[in-house]
Amino acid sequence: MKKAILPIMLFIYIVTDTILKQKGVELCSSTGCEMAGQLLKFDSLYLNYLGAFGALVLTILALLKADRLFTWLAATMVIFESLLIASQLNINPEVCKFCLGVYAFLWLILITANKRVALYTTAPAVAVFVAFSILAIPKNKSIVTKDGLYLIASKTCPHCIKTRKFLDKEGIKYKVLPSTDINNFYFAKSLNITKIPIAIDKKGDKIEITVGDREIIKKYSNNKPKKETQTENLSTQQEPLTPKINYNSDEGCQLSIQEVSCDSK
Repeated sequence: MKKAILPIMLFIYIVTDTILKQKGVELCSSTGCEMAGQLLKFDSLYLNYLGAFGALVLTILALLKADRLFTWLAATMVIFESLLIASQLNINPEVCKFCLGVYAFLWLILITANKRVALYTTAPAVAVFVAFSILAIPKNKSIVTKDGLYLIASKTCPHCIKTRKFLDKEGIKYKVLPSTDINNFYFAKSLNITKIPIAIDKKGDKIEITVGDREIIKKYSNNKPKKETQTENLSTQQEPLTPKINYNSDEGCQLSIQEVSCDSK
């Protein structure tokens, strides 16, 4: 009977969150929770149903004293929750607090059931976190926040070096965004841009993107951007910006998450 206490508490915890969600209230309203829901291919409530069902089965197995099945189901649920937590941590800096609560419950259930199996489960759980940490997956963050000029460039790309020397010479302020950063890489790929350097000029609700050293130099030779303002504080809830793109696909180095070099014409 004692073994059933933690699974019952977990069941109540998940059911409470499920009921509150249906009423428009959640135990956790963090960004991590929102991201957890967005990562799923179905409504996050179904994940609650699955968790509640698992907790219920654990309770029944505990009451039936089916120790082996109880232990291995708990271990399986720990690994499954490890996958969810690891994916959240890799994509978003703030993890879902409700998920962390479920994770803590599952580890307590497994440890109290069988310390040896809990020890064995630690290895695959750690492996899951390590695997996600080395994957090149974009984070949930904006690369362009304030007004000003941004330059996606590589340290070794001659076109990028040429562009930076020009901007420095002209006294044009800009912020470098490394092309090797996975977020900058996927930002460009999402716009079907395959070459660097990429200049992103943000002014209020307007964004203009220019690709290639010749196009960038041509644009800013006669049209210097205004100095960056520090008063902009845009809400993450505003409508997506539609950028204007000036793009010549024949110039620039190939966009890559590795440092690149190519011939400069």
